[in-house]
Amino acid sequence: MNYSESLQYLDKLNVFGVNLGLGRVKRLLDLMDNPQNEYKTIHVTGTNGKGSVAAMVAEILKKSGIKAGLYTSPHLNAYTERVIIDGDEISQEKMAMAITVVRDLCDFMVDGGDEHPTQFEVLTAAAFYLFMKEKVEYAVIEVGLGGLLDSTNVIVPEVSVITNVTFEHADKCGGTLEGIAEHKAGIIKPGVPVITGATGVPLDIIKNEAANKGSVLYVAGQDFTVKPLKPLGQLSIPPNLGNTGVGNMSPSMVDLQIEALSALPFGKCEVEGDKAKSQLVEFTSCTDQMGKLDYRLSLMGLYQIYNSGLALAAAMLLAVNDLRITQASIKKAMLSVRWPGRFEVIRQKDYDIVIDGAHNPAGIAKLRESLDYYYPDEKRIYVLGILKDKNFVQMLEILLRPEDKVIFTAPLSERAASPAELLEYARVDQKEAIDDAELALDRGKELVGITKAEGQRAIMICAGSLYLIGFLRDLLVLR
Repeated sequence: MNYSESLQYLDKLNVFGVNLGLGRVKRLLDLMDNPQNEYKTIHVTGTNGKGSVAAMVAEILKKSGIKAGLYTSPHLNAYTERVIIDGDEISQEKMAMAITVVRDLCDFMVDGGDEHPTQFEVLTAAAFYLFMKEKVEYAVIEVGLGGLLDSTNVIVPEVSVITNVTFEHADKCGGTLEGIAEHKAGIIKPGVPVITGATGVPLDIIKNEAANKGSVLYVAGQDFTVKPLKPLGQLSIPPNLGNTGVGNMSPSMVDLQIEALSALPFGKCEVEGDKAKSQLVEFTSCTDQMGKLDYRLSLMGLYQIYNSGLALAAAMLLAVNDLRITQASIKKAMLSVRWPGRFEVIRQKDYDIVIDGAHNPAGIAKLRESLDYYYPDEKRIYVLGILKDKNFVQMLEILLRPEDKVIFTAPLSERAASPAELLEYARVDQKEAIDDAELALDRGKELVGITKAEGQRAIMICAGSLYLIGFLRDLLVLR
C-alpha cells in the first residue's frame, strides 16, 4: 500500500471501535517476532499530561545523543505525527510500509480464526515495528486509553510514569475513580520504578500496586518537587550584575547571567515584554537517585511545569544506568522541546492566540489556571468545540467568566456536541454558535479586532477538543 491506501485501510478499521484487551495485539506482535523487545522503553499513562511528559523524555534522550522513538496518540493533523524517531516525524513512505506489514499479518490472523485487531492495535504494532527497523535505543510509549488493557501494555519498561488520575473514560475503565486508577496502575511491572503525580485515593491504589509488584514509587510533592523559579517572561539583567546589555552578550554570557539570576530573591527579577518565551523552573529531590536542577522550559502553561517535573524524575532514574543522560543534556532538552497544541501561543501582530488541547474538566481547570496567570487583564474570546461524550457542562462552568465572549463550533468528529446545545449552558454575556470551524475562527478574530478597537487588550483561545484544535492550528500556521 502507498500512504493514501494505508489511510483508507486505517479508516476502515474504525468499524472495530475501542475494544480493550491484550489478546489480539499479543498474537499480532508474536507473528512479528515481538519488535517491542528489541529496545528499551519508557511507559507513560495518566488522564492529562502524558503526551507532554512523553515528548519531554524523548527530547532529553535525543539531547543526550541517544536515538529514541516516541509513540503518542491521537494526532492533530496526520497519522505520521504519532511516530517520532530522533525528533523527526516518520515519513509517509515508511508509515505505509509498516502498516502494510501489519495488515498482511492481520489478514493471516483472521484466516486462522482470530479476531481482527483494532485500529489502535494496528498503529501500535506498526510503531513498534518501525522503532525496531530504525534501530532506536529507547522508545517512549504513551498509553492510548487506561493502561491495564491498553495495547501498549505489552512492554516491560525501564520506568513507568502515571501523570495523574481523574474521572475520564469511566465506561471503559470500571465506572469509578477507583476503577480508573486501577487501570492506570496496570502499567506497573514487577521491579520497575514508578513515578506519579497522582493524589488522594488514586495515589493509594498506585502505592498498593507498586508495593505488590515490588516497584519503588516516587511521588511528586513528596519525593521530588517542581516550581516556577522566577516570574514568567524574558528576564532583564539587574544593574548590580554588570553594565553589559543582553543584546551585546554572547550566548554563553547570557547563560551565566541567567544562572546568576537564579540566586536572586523572586522580587528582584524584572519582566521585559508582555509574555513569556520560556519558564525558569526549579526541580528538587530528596532521594539519592535524583538531584536538584534549575532549567528553562520552552513549553508554556503552568501545568507544563508540573509535567516537566515528572519527565525529569524519569530521566534522572534512567541516568543511573545511562551516563549519557546528564544535567547539561536535560537543560538543553527542556529549552528545545516542542509539543504542539498544549498551551501553544501563536503570536499575531498585536495579540496572542492560545491553542490548547484541554478536553476534559481536569484539563480545562489547568487551562483556566494558566490563563489567569499569564493573561489576567486581557479580554478573552473563545472558539470552543467539545465532544458530546465529555462533561461539557462542568467544563464550561470551570472555564468561562461572565465577561468572556464565546463562539461555539463543531470539531471534525461524528462525536461532536451540537454548538447550539452548548450555547444553552454557557453563562456568558456574549455567545454565538457557528457550525463551520473555519468561519468560527474568522469570527473570533473579528471579535478580537472589535475589542482592541475599544481600547482593550484581548486574546483568543481555541480549545475543547483535539479534533478542533488540530484543524484550527493548521489554518493559523499555514495562513
